[in-house]
Amino acid sequence: MQPDPEVLIVGAGPTGLLLAGDLAAAGVGVGVLERRDRESNLTRAFAVHARTLEVLDSRGLADELITTGRRVRSIRLLGRVSVDLGRLPSRFPYALITPQYQTERVLTQRVHKLGVEIVRGAQVVGLTQDADGVDVRILGADGSTRSRRASYVVGTDGVGSAVRAALGLPFPGRSAVRSVMLGDVRLADEPTDVLTLNAAGDAFGFLVPFGDGWYRVIAWDRRTQLPDDAPLSLDDVRTVLRRVFGTDHGMHDARWLSRFHSDERQVPRYRVGRVLLAGDAAHVHSPAGGQGMNTGLQDAANLGWKLAATVHGRAPAGLLDTYHDERHPVGRMVLRTSGGLLRLAMLGPRLLPAARAVASVVVGLPPVNRRIAGSVSGIAIAYPRPRGAHGLVGRRAADVPLAGGGRLYEALRDGRFLLVTPATVDIGVPPAVAVVAAARRSRTTVLVRPDGYVAWADDDTDPTAVRHALDLHTGIVGR
Repeated sequence: MQPDPEVLIVGAGPTGLLLAGDLAAAGVGVGVLERRDRESNLTRAFAVHARTLEVLDSRGLADELITTGRRVRSIRLLGRVSVDLGRLPSRFPYALITPQYQTERVLTQRVHKLGVEIVRGAQVVGLTQDADGVDVRILGADGSTRSRRASYVVGTDGVGSAVRAALGLPFPGRSAVRSVMLGDVRLADEPTDVLTLNAAGDAFGFLVPFGDGWYRVIAWDRRTQLPDDAPLSLDDVRTVLRRVFGTDHGMHDARWLSRFHSDERQVPRYRVGRVLLAGDAAHVHSPAGGQGMNTGLQDAANLGWKLAATVHGRAPAGLLDTYHDERHPVGRMVLRTSGGLLRLAMLGPRLLPAARAVASVVVGLPPVNRRIAGSVSGIAIAYPRPRGAHGLVGRRAADVPLAGGGRLYEALRDGRFLLVTPATVDIGVPPAVAVVAAARRSRTTVLVRPDGYVAWADDDTDPTAVRHALDLHTGIVGR
């Protein structure tokens, strides 16, 4: 690894890879440490939601990933209760079902093209920081210990984060469900639905295809609660699925089986001085709703441009602190939402039928269904809006067509702020801000952040107000 990178990322999962690519694309010297000495061919996450696909689209990565999976336009929660994703106001009105290793492959290709080195077999065993940087102690695969220094360190190293432990931060929460059975199997009879899930009061089951003949199976049995290291056989899983689905779909040839417990936890602070946390190192949720990887990737998208601006010395005062201010509430919301879905599926046999009946009525209401779809997909996630600010501020910018061709998310691919002006207005701005015009006439001028959220908007196109907004949000004017 190059000596003393400006940013050192610990963990080469999806969150760390996206962050590394964003920083490198912004001209920041970055290195990545990964405890595993080789890439895993197994997978954990399998759903890429609409907002995450938009994040990848604004980096030119979405179209390739989409070819690896299957699209799901509705998600069944319990029996006939379903959430409609097909009406999402997005280029991606669906959830993409693809194994996590495909997402990691696309992100890894990007960081390699950008010249980022990933050092594998490097375990972080401690760190110290001062006013100018962070020293990280690393245990290598050969047993030797060395040290690396960086201006900033980001821990994206998962639930058992060594970075979080070195900071001495608590990880409060609880185990949401124990003795969950997990595995990759083959099926003789392919299910009708892409996502197959159901609950039977004392058990639940879930099946999802990887597209290569293998299926991820998740099963839970209230009657059999064993520790994570207890033996698990394919017959154990078959028994639960028959009870939940009425069939095991001819399950055979498991390539691996395991038991695990699912936690709901969140660190109280995402930043401590020059060290930050993202992804599962900062928050961990139940698997319900497929939120974990998506939330981590959106953490990285929020943090990357802010950290790059800080390293380059052009960040407005307090910019890096807004990472915690904006993403911690989102992590808390996702934790509550996924936990609520899980507890609904775990209701006992006496309460489950009544819960299904109530849920089918409530979720069937179009406004409720749209709200749930927006939350699960990430499309509806917004950040706090200052008092008196325009109603668009803090919201995700729509991927509108641009005058002369192209889309807003395509224009975001160079990592700059975008000033979206009315088609008839010409505003002079510094070259570090790209100016584009919306194809559809509008009187509103909008400043879009590199992560695709609206930083500022005004219905009156006043050049003085625009320059003030640029100075306030980008720190560029006058430099």
